[in-house]
Formats: sequence, C-alpha cells, structure tokens
Amino acid sequence: MLSLTSLTLGLTIGLSAHASPRPPCRAPATMALDGSGAAVTIRDLDVWAGSSSLIRGVTWRVMPNERWSLLGPNGCGKSTLLRAIAEAADLAGDAATEIAVNPRLRFGLLEQTAVSGSERSVREEVMSRMEGFQAAKAALEAAEVACVSGAARELETLERAMGEFEAAGGYTVEGRVARVLKGLGFTEEEFERPCSSFSGGWQMRIGLARLLLSEPELLVMDEPTNHLDAAARRWLADYVSEYEGTVLVVSHDAAFVDVACDSIADVEGGRLTTYPKTSLGKVEALKEERRRAAAAAVEKQRREEQRLQAVVNKWENVDRSKAAGARQALSKLATEQAAAEAEVLSTRKPPRLQLAEPPRCGELPLALRGANVAPAVGQVAIVLGVELEVRRGQRLVLRGPNGAGKSTLLRALSGALPLAAGERREDERLALGIFAQDLAQELPQGAVALEYVASAVRQGGGSAVTDERCRGTLGALGISGDKALRRIGSLSGGEKARVALATFCLTPCNVLLFDEPTNHLDQGTILALLAALEAYEGALVVVSHDRAFCEAIDATHVGYVADGKVLVEERSLRQSDFSELDRGVVNVAGAVSAPPPPPSLAEPERTRGPQDSAPKPPESLEDKIAAAEAAIEALGAERASCGEEGALLAELEEEKRGALQAEVEAWRAELEERAAQRKAAEEALEKVFNRGFEPPPPPPPPPPPPPAPPPLPTPPPPPPRHPPRPPPLVAPARSPRTKACSPRRRAKCLSATSPPFSARGPRPPPRAALRRPLAWRRTCLSRGTS
Repeated sequence: MLSLTSLTLGLTIGLSAHASPRPPCRAPATMALDGSGAAVTIRDLDVWAGSSSLIRGVTWRVMPNERWSLLGPNGCGKSTLLRAIAEAADLAGDAATEIAVNPRLRFGLLEQTAVSGSERSVREEVMSRMEGFQAAKAALEAAEVACVSGAARELETLERAMGEFEAAGGYTVEGRVARVLKGLGFTEEEFERPCSSFSGGWQMRIGLARLLLSEPELLVMDEPTNHLDAAARRWLADYVSEYEGTVLVVSHDAAFVDVACDSIADVEGGRLTTYPKTSLGKVEALKEERRRAAAAAVEKQRREEQRLQAVVNKWENVDRSKAAGARQALSKLATEQAAAEAEVLSTRKPPRLQLAEPPRCGELPLALRGANVAPAVGQVAIVLGVELEVRRGQRLVLRGPNGAGKSTLLRALSGALPLAAGERREDERLALGIFAQDLAQELPQGAVALEYVASAVRQGGGSAVTDERCRGTLGALGISGDKALRRIGSLSGGEKARVALATFCLTPCNVLLFDEPTNHLDQGTILALLAALEAYEGALVVVSHDRAFCEAIDATHVGYVADGKVLVEERSLRQSDFSELDRGVVNVAGAVSAPPPPPSLAEPERTRGPQDSAPKPPESLEDKIAAAEAAIEALGAERASCGEEGALLAELEEEKRGALQAEVEAWRAELEERAAQRKAAEEALEKVFNRGFEPPPPPPPPPPPPPAPPPLPTPPPPPPRHPPRPPPLVAPARSPRTKACSPRRRAKCLSATSPPFSARGPRPPPRAALRRPLAWRRTCLSRGTS
C-alpha cells in the first residue's frame, strides 16, 4: 500500500530553514483502485513543493490507451505530479491510496540521467529494457543448447521456445530498433558505437529510444523534445500518436502536443482542469470562453452583493428576520464569488523582462583565431581551424547537424573550454553573459533565491542594482512573495530556470551566448525573453533547435558547423538553414556530411565572404565548368604519372570522368539557355527604351459596315378590347318654363348617360345602363325639354 509517509519521503523537495515540512501530495482519505479499469486514478490530491502548495484538489482519471498532455507554466507542479505518479506506480500493491496506478500495467518513465557512462553499444543499450524479447531469447538459446539427443521432450521445449520468441517479436526486433534509432537521427554506422562516445544530447536520445522500445503500457515522459531537432520532434510526435498504450507527457512544444496527444490536462491558478478527447486548439477556445463567463459571473455577483447589503442596512434595526435572511444569502454568495474570482485571477499575466544596458566595448569584443576545439581536454578535436569573429551589435545564429560541435564551440568561445590549438582573443572591456540549457542545475542549491540573484548581479558588474529591482524581476517571472525568500533547492525545476534567467537579465553584458535557451522555459517566458532581446543592442550568439526562436532573433550572420569546420556568412536565415539534411550526427573532423545548401537565385544575400578558411562552393556556372574541366585534366595527369599502373587506373577513373563530363555538358546547356534568355531580355529592354523615338504605326482601316437588315413587316393592329362606344347624348338646354326633374332622378339619368372618369382612358357605360329601354331614356330627356 502506498502510504502517505512513504510518498512524503520520496517526493519532498528541499525545505527552507524556516519552513515546516509538508507532504508534496496530500489527500484526506484512502481510495482503493476503482473497478472501471482506469490506468491512473487521482482523487482530491494536493501537490506540494516544500511549504508551498502547487496544485489543490486534483481529481483525474486516465483511461487505457488515452494520450494526455499535462500543460501549465514553469513551476506550477507538473513535474512534481508526474513524480508522484511514478512513486505510486513503484509502491503499488493490492490497494492504493489517493493515487491509484493499475498494477497490471507495465510502467515506463523517461529518465533524465539517460545513459551517462554506459560503455555498451547503442544497439545493445536500447535493447536492454526489452524484457519480453530478452526473456524469450534466453529461453530459445537454452532450448537450443538442451536439444542434444533430439528426444520428443527436447523438441517440444524447443518448439515452445520458438513460438514464444516469435510472439515476443524476435524476428522483427531488428526492424523496430532500426526504425526508432533512425527516426531519432542515428545512422546505421552509429548503431555499434559505444554510448560514451556521444554528447549529452545524443545520450538523451539513446535513453528515449530505450524507453520507446521497452513498450511500456503506461508511458510517462517529462519534456521529451528538449534535446531533439525539428525532424526528430516530428517523428516522435507521429510515433506517440500511434502508440498502443497510455501516455502521460509534459511538454511546452505546442506542435508536438497537437499531434501526439488527444486529451489535455491544464494547470492554471493552482487548479487542474481536464479536457478529455479535446485537441489543443479547442482547449484554448474553451479556456477563453470560461474566463469570459467567470468575469461576467463575478460582475453579476458584485451587483447582487450590493443589493443584499442594502437590504441588510435597511432592515437591520426594523425587521431583524429580513436582515438575517439577507446576511445568510451574503454568506452563500461569498463562497460562490470566491470561486468565480479564482477563475478570473487564474489567468496569469505574461512576464515582462528587460535586459540591462550593455556596457561599452571595442568593435571586436570576442574572436577565435586558428582554433581547434575538442569536447574535453585530451580528446580529439572535432572542429578545426576556426576563424570566428563576434563584432559589436552582431547577431549570429549557429546551425548544423546535431553532434557537429555547436555547443562545444560555444563553450570554447566563452572560455569555459580550453582550446586544443589556436587562440581566443577578447576585448579588455568584454562583459560576457551565458544562458545554457543546464544553467539551472549549476545554481547553489543552499542559497536563498533573492540573495543569490542580488550577489551574482553585483559581482557581474551591476553594483547599482538594488534588492527591490531583483525582487521585481523575480516577481515578473512568477517567483513572488515568500518564494523569493526560499532556498533554490526547494524550488521546482521551472522556478530554478527562472532564477537563472533573472540573474542573466539583470547582469550588464555586451556579448550574450545562448545554448538551447528554450528547453526549460514555457511559451510566455520565451516571448518575454524575445521581447527583451529585440531592444538589446549588444552582440548575440545563439545555438537553438527552436526555429521560431531563431527567426525571431533577426540574425545578421548565420554560421554553419559541419565537417569539422565553420562557415560564417553575413545574411539572414533562410529555408535551407532548417534542411532535413541536418538530422545526422557528424562529430569527427573530416567526416563526410552534406555541405550547406548553396544560396538560391531567388534569395539575394548580403555576403561579404567567409570568415574562415572553409572552402566556399562556386556560385557561377563558368566557375563550375572550369572546376570540373580542371578535375578532368587532373585525372588524366594523375593517370599519366602512374606509368604502367595508369592502364589499371583507367577503368576506375572512366566512371568518374564520365560523371564530371556529364555535369559539364549539363552546365553548358544551362549556360546557353541563360544566354538566350538574357539576349531576349536585352531585346525587350531595347524596345522599351526606343518606344518614345519611333513613329507610331498607322491605325488599321475601319471594318466595312454590316449590310442593312431587311425591313420587318408591319404587324396588324391589335383588335380593340371593347366594342366601339356610341357617341354621348347631349341634352338640350332647358327652357326656363320647363319643369325640372327631381334632383334624385336627374342624378340617376346623368349617371346613366355621362361617361365615367378613368385614368386608363374611356370605357363603356355600365351594362345596366345599356339594358335600359330606349323609350325610358327618351322620356327623361323629354321631361327636361318640355
């Protein structure tokens, strides 16, 4: 059973002298493994680091074959929670406490110590944790040795061992090993090299390959992409996305998380929120929607609080029952309001950094002249004849294959690594700042964070920096309150990196060296660092696999490290600098590797020329043709100088001569095509220049008019809609002696005889008037005249 005492002893991070010890993970009750078949079940768990509470009330259920990513800023408790899960997996028995890990699942954790000091070959090391394969292989070998007489029992044992070996993937294991190692950047020639001959970053890759090939059913990884280049990160993301098992991973690489994981657990404001079966993009939208809803709820609760308080003030001395009810509602509202305000305040403001103003220095503060650089004193140099200059205000980004010696070159440039040959020159006013990926591990673990930052900055030349400014910088990076007064050993890994970054930012330097600075920083801190570097006026030298970080640096120079040499050009970064050819490892001087791609014709460069003796590829076709023809002549001269052996070498040289000749013919054809294009362009340009001096051509004659169409026949008039209307009957003037009709009858007569008015023209009289007898109409008229 996983006891609270054992969990405390296993996971408590170093405590400050004035703090009382508290458990890193604490829960109020014991919980047995639930019957739902979950891989990991956590219920009401508190995560602590020293005396500080990191995450409160964690409730989380991870089902089999789910792939979870644990997100959050540096120092929020992600790694501590993973270590608690690993501790629970090691100590799980018949029952478990607040962290229940299914004991039927094989557990695998990515170890940060990797394979340091191992003398086994890469192939042997990565296959050492394949327990099922190793057991089946040993059983098969034992059965083969025991099968001497060919008895039925021996043959049965051998057949059973062969079946188990096949079930364990024994006949396909070599393919799986090659797939993983090649995906992580190893070549087949390096499979048999000892692990101790690789650099620390490549040893981490060996450890990662060993973990993946062990195929645990519960895979836990903390920042697996820290030492990987872009190609290896993409491969690992695709591999994890198809992994047949449960995955828990902590990573700040958004591109990796988006591909590899299907569920998100986010730590923000001391709370863990789970988003099962939700992509990273949808999580950000859901978080923003939840923040807006929480802000609206807080505003509504404040208005309700004001209303209830007004009720209390009004009825406190009049009707105590009404006042008591309002007070009870206020107490309930306070609890809801605290939860809503915690949701709003959980959105941490992004940190803001400002680098110290660089002190003045000469035009050339740092340089290497004819330097040979080795990984350690007494070892073989891997970079030869380095001619490297770091000028004032220069921004240099070093690119190249992993293991080519970029980080080693940076250490030699800083003076931390003695040169095997050559010299290192520095200006007398040089103030050098270094931010390396492992800088946080070199901090004094027993020192108080604020005191260390203040003393380190003052020793580095920042004598005017006050404790208040040091505290403000630490607070901007999230180390505020009593955290700044705690010992560095009691801080989390992310918080240690921030202490190192605060010291780096406050120390005045005129040359800054960065070695994989983004490995242990979250996205918000990286953006703050880039904003500070944008306003920095000193010199920068950067080694990083993070393409976005390199592009944001706005480099003025780009260096390529390969084949034991360094080539530096004055230009900005381009697409070919992040080529897939940089996947291989080349850490032996003179080894064959892909040279840097030639500049594209569509990308103009500000090239002043190389700063060292490394040969630069020819840029024009004429130079390429001349070089190839010289090589052909050299082959002929070499064969002639061999005398009798020339005939023996002729057959071997014929293939090379044919290849060179084919390249020459291709280049000549391309040269002729370019000449034709240039001639056509010159002719077009000449026409443009002479356009205003030539008379315009006469206008073309107008086209003849088209023949007139035959006249159309006149259509017959349409038939009338109504029969012709008879002429109106006009009554003669009435004699004064004549007796008039009554007004009513006269109006009826006029309505029958007068045509009605219509905007659409005259229309026939009503049918009723037409049907009246003519005698009646004459009678009316006669009355008007008689």
